[in-house]
Amino acid sequence: MSWTATCTRRWATRLLSCMQRPWTCRCIDTQFRAQVWTPAETTVRRRATRWKTCTSCCILLRKQIPQEKECIEAVSVGAIMSDYQRVRVENVCSRLHLQPLAYLWHRNQESLLHEMISSDLHAILIKVAALGLDPEKHLGKSLADMEPYLKKLSEKYGVNICGEGGEYETFTLDCPLFKKKIVIDVAETVIHSADAFAPVGYLRFTKMHTEKKTGDLVAGALPHGSCPCQKAIDKMTEELEYADQAEDNPCKFTSNSDLSCQGGHEILPSVSQRSSRGFQWISGINGLQSEDTGIEGQTVAAFKMLLKELESRCLVVKNIILVHLYVRSMQDFVALNEVYKQHFTTNPPARVCVQAPLPAGHLLQMDCLLHNWPEHLEESRFYPREALHVQSLSHWAPANIGPYSQALRVNKEVFCAGQIALVPCTLQLLQGGTHLQTQLVFSHVKKVLEATIHSMTLAHVIQAHCYITRYQDIWLVRNAWKSIFRATEEEKDLLWESDIKPLPLLIAVVPALPKDAAVELHVTAVEDDPTRRTVSHVTSEVACGAIECHVMQSSDGHSGSLAISLSGPADNLGSTDARQVTEELSTAFVKAKKMMDAKLVPQCARVFYKCSHLLAQQIVTGLEESLKSSLLESSPSVALVPVLDFPDSKILHLSGWFSS
Repeated sequence: MSWTATCTRRWATRLLSCMQRPWTCRCIDTQFRAQVWTPAETTVRRRATRWKTCTSCCILLRKQIPQEKECIEAVSVGAIMSDYQRVRVENVCSRLHLQPLAYLWHRNQESLLHEMISSDLHAILIKVAALGLDPEKHLGKSLADMEPYLKKLSEKYGVNICGEGGEYETFTLDCPLFKKKIVIDVAETVIHSADAFAPVGYLRFTKMHTEKKTGDLVAGALPHGSCPCQKAIDKMTEELEYADQAEDNPCKFTSNSDLSCQGGHEILPSVSQRSSRGFQWISGINGLQSEDTGIEGQTVAAFKMLLKELESRCLVVKNIILVHLYVRSMQDFVALNEVYKQHFTTNPPARVCVQAPLPAGHLLQMDCLLHNWPEHLEESRFYPREALHVQSLSHWAPANIGPYSQALRVNKEVFCAGQIALVPCTLQLLQGGTHLQTQLVFSHVKKVLEATIHSMTLAHVIQAHCYITRYQDIWLVRNAWKSIFRATEEEKDLLWESDIKPLPLLIAVVPALPKDAAVELHVTAVEDDPTRRTVSHVTSEVACGAIECHVMQSSDGHSGSLAISLSGPADNLGSTDARQVTEELSTAFVKAKKMMDAKLVPQCARVFYKCSHLLAQQIVTGLEESLKSSLLESSPSVALVPVLDFPDSKILHLSGWFSS
């Protein structure tokens, strides 16, 4: 049993006595069976049974809860930066159907320590074990006295200011919850390790008593400062340069039939070539083959199609790292999720979900990015693949509201889930204009990138897609995106090198987003040097308008993105030779590929097209065949995604991702 657990067991009942609250607490650790005790009791009886993990203890506790009619809905974890603590608690909560809470998760440690001290929490150091901390000098000192010194140690040696890395342990003598304060009468210093650089020592209390607090110091409600989430939102509101001129109510459509593509065509699976690093894309997954025309039947059929495609390529569901899910109606989202979550368990893939005006009869459509490490990789090298799957409510960023991870990291690439403007601590949609929602969404994406790879910022994004539900919000989102690349004195964390070129942002108008959000942002990022990326921009005239092509390749040469947009006339030109325009788009794709490193393989070509534009509909029917005839085996997986509109006069946008 750890020293900390021993100290907790010894003095926990005295703490409860100081608080004089009619609480029933349950002490659980890896060596003690769950034991019920009240403030009147002064000992905890040791049991002979040893428990292998804290999970077993929590399960035992859960079994006893219904018998005692206790109502437990959530479990709180004090993890700040520790994934280990958070993940363990989340795994237990998942098994017991409890909500994990992690309101300290990724809080700024310096401000968090100051907040605790300012809340009249009087705690002293009772153990030290870090470079710069001396048992003879620092044991027994209060956190308030140690605060300046801890900041210096953090700057000099990287010490965790809040002691989460085991640098020090504390004991609380008084706080607003206590009816009485604890007074230490006699204590002795015990040197556990007399290391010359980082000695380890702790205080052993041999005598202590409690004293009543006088006047206003008597325990009451905890002082509540403003919510960190609300503080951040208030700051965003103050910093907005322009007022949101658009109405807050999203456009209403009469029925889903009004949003369906006319003249729908059959969608078949489309698969890319597997890259040398194990990436592969599969598109065109749908449920049309289902005899059940409802959403459950089509979802089941879609997964049968997906599993068949995976099996034919010796892949499994756990190889999926990113899913793009398009639904014909957001009203089907809950029923779809019930089927979806049956196929993904621990660390599911990142996911982007939007409503799209799919062709008649199509209730859903999926495309997936898969990854499986090739056998020829050097065994001595470490190639990380990690999921950021935060299920706890916090002040950091939104917890998962479905069976997906916030991000999947494969080596240096990070594939993020779509983010909407949910307030992290409540998971409720932010009540505000589109401009404010956009700022919060960008903040969420930034935090997800930092949590996945600490040094990663929005400057590392190599591909970005933004979905909105109103055409009039395009300029708000576009200006907000551009402002990210403008350094300001107030935003030192966004102060990037001036030679970083702004990444083109695909903005598409769709009928609806999850939770009735106004904005959803999805990005892919690469841990490289953004100032050394290869960037190309080419515009060419075609019969119906213009083709604009943006190419970006990461500085390490392993990833690349492609954005090709087609601008056309506002009205439908039935006489325009759609085949000629299709060939010109295919030619632009081939030319863009030649601008990149030869080892990069086209993985996907997600073709977003204006569903009400006849020319756009005609182009997409032959685009995949045209790409195959030009690129042969290196042809990308083609996903056809109808949308309502684009900025300016664009009628089609092809978004491609390349990998070595």
